[in-house]
Amino acid sequence: MTISADALTTGQIARWAALQAETKEFGSPLVGPYFAQLIQRHRGDVHVAIAEQDGRDVAFFAFHRASHGYARPVGAPFSDYQAIVSEPGLELDGTAFLAEAGIERMAVSGLMDPHGLFATAALEPTLGYRISVKDGGAAKLERLRQANPKWAKNLRRLANKIDRELGPIRFVTGDTSPAALEAVLNLKIEQYHESGLTDVLRPNWVKAMMQDLFTRTDPNFGGCLITLYAGDYMVSGQFGVRQGGWFHPWIASSCPKAHPYSPGIVFLGQMIRYAEDIGIETIDLAQGHSHYKSQFSRNPVTVQTGQVGRRAIPASGVKSGPIGMVQKRLDLIASVEPDLAGRLHAGWAAVTSAPRRLMARGKAQQTDRVSTDD
Repeated sequence: MTISADALTTGQIARWAALQAETKEFGSPLVGPYFAQLIQRHRGDVHVAIAEQDGRDVAFFAFHRASHGYARPVGAPFSDYQAIVSEPGLELDGTAFLAEAGIERMAVSGLMDPHGLFATAALEPTLGYRISVKDGGAAKLERLRQANPKWAKNLRRLANKIDRELGPIRFVTGDTSPAALEAVLNLKIEQYHESGLTDVLRPNWVKAMMQDLFTRTDPNFGGCLITLYAGDYMVSGQFGVRQGGWFHPWIASSCPKAHPYSPGIVFLGQMIRYAEDIGIETIDLAQGHSHYKSQFSRNPVTVQTGQVGRRAIPASGVKSGPIGMVQKRLDLIASVEPDLAGRLHAGWAAVTSAPRRLMARGKAQQTDRVSTDD
């Protein structure tokens, strides 16, 4: 059956969360019931497909219905991971399950499928980077040092340089300052503008969702803001969603003044050291940007990317080059802007920002600071 996310009963929510806990790969907050309900509160178009067996619910999957049998993962484009959260050992054909929910095709960017529900789907593997600090940040940093002493020495050098030239380093886990959140978000918006990328923080539902998360301080599910200061000067910050000990940062931004100090990797080093102070055991960096994530996550996980469903287009049939880039941009806009007015605004912004995108792409192809510091 398929129901609206706001029709979930207390028992169904508990069952969904229990299935997450049964399989460690499902620990991400992005594939659980609380995230689906969060998006429902602020977008109102979340559907949940539920499979039943012998009188009990055995699988859950949240999504946005688009048109012509097409669907998007719940919370897109903030849904870095997707999964049908199901019982271990369940014999369920993922494609048929989606079809029963009216989904004929859906793009996935980080499908977690530990139970093999999409074993026959034509998907491509990609790496997801996670940092485990279950045995403490100090122990994790020591393992990283042993694996790459030169890199670890450079990380300390950069932190010392910030401390010496910008001000004493102060790391705040669980920052509750509204001004700090606003600063992190504004820095990200400026980055979108300068690079010509779509501002995914612009829509009203996204703004409301971020504020809602920020006010939820329950570690079982809520927002989490972590910041790095040099004296009273905010160098870098990350904001995202956490469920229990699993933290998934969404917004990572740094002040341009601090860019010569590689604040992003200094921030991650500090986060590993102090995450345990607020009960974080897994820092999920998702996919992409492997040139720096791989230094912190030495054992990345494999997830799947592509399309699922009866009318899924295999990777070989997906457009590449300029046409593919335009299609990806249009799909991003459609996912984050639910109404026509918002899509027209974002589409026009994409056209006028094309020169900035080209310039940013050229800079990205140059050897960056992070690579040379490794």
